[in-house]
Amino acid sequence: MKRRPLAERHPLWFVALLQLAVTVVYGLTGAAAQVASLPEGFVSVTANVVLGLLAAGLLGRLGWWGAAGYTRPVRSRDLLWFLPLLLPVAFSVAAGTEFRGLTSTAGLLVSALLIGFTEETIFRGLMLTALRGRGVWTAVIVTSVLFGGSHVLNLLSGQSGTQILVQVAYALAVGFCFAAVAVRTAVIWPLVPVHALIDFASFAGRDGAAPAWDAAAGIGLTVAFAFYGLFLMRGGQRPVALAIP
Repeated sequence: MKRRPLAERHPLWFVALLQLAVTVVYGLTGAAAQVASLPEGFVSVTANVVLGLLAAGLLGRLGWWGAAGYTRPVRSRDLLWFLPLLLPVAFSVAAGTEFRGLTSTAGLLVSALLIGFTEETIFRGLMLTALRGRGVWTAVIVTSVLFGGSHVLNLLSGQSGTQILVQVAYALAVGFCFAAVAVRTAVIWPLVPVHALIDFASFAGRDGAAPAWDAAAGIGLTVAFAFYGLFLMRGGQRPVALAIP
C-alpha cells in the first residue's frame, strides 16, 4: 500500500515546514543582499523565484493543482466575489501612481505577478488545502495568521518597525479575506492577478501617497477586508475543489 504524503498524514507539520521554508529563503536572500550591497528588489525577486518553484513542485508532486484551486469555478458568477478585493488598487491610484518608464513598469508588473503566484500558491493553495481536514475556520485563521506574520520579514528590506506592524495587521486581514474567498468559490487562481494588481499599484504609487492618506487608507482597508471575509465565511462554504482528494 502506497504511503500517504506528509501533507495528508501530518498537515500541521507540513504547514510548519512550509512556513520555515519561507522564513529561511527570505533570511538567506536578505543576508546575501546586505553583505553584497545588492538592490532592494533582490530579496523579493530571488526569494519568490525559489519559493514559487518549490510551491509549483509540491503541487505537482502531491497532485494538488486542482485540489488547491487551480481549476474552473463550478459557477462562473462565483468570480464576482473576487471583484471587491481590488479596492486597494483604487486607493493606490487615488493616492498617486507614478510610472517610471516602460522598462521599470514592466519590471514592477513581473515582480508583482511573481509574488502573487508564490504567496497565493503557498498560503491559499498548499497550506489551506492541507488544513481543510482540521476544519474550515481553523484552516482560514491559521493561514491568515501565518500570512500576516510572514510580513515581519520585510524588516530585511530596511522598513521601520511601525511600518511592519501596519503591514502585518493589513496582511492578516487580507489573508483572512483571500482565504474566505477561496473557500467560498473553491478556486484560487483569480487571486494571483488580484494580488499582483494590488502589489503593482502599491509599488507604483509608493512615492506619491501622503503619509496621512496611507494611514487612513490602511486602517480602512484592513477593516473592510476583515468584514468582507467574515461575511463570506458566515454566508456558507462550498468545499468543492479545496478538499484533499
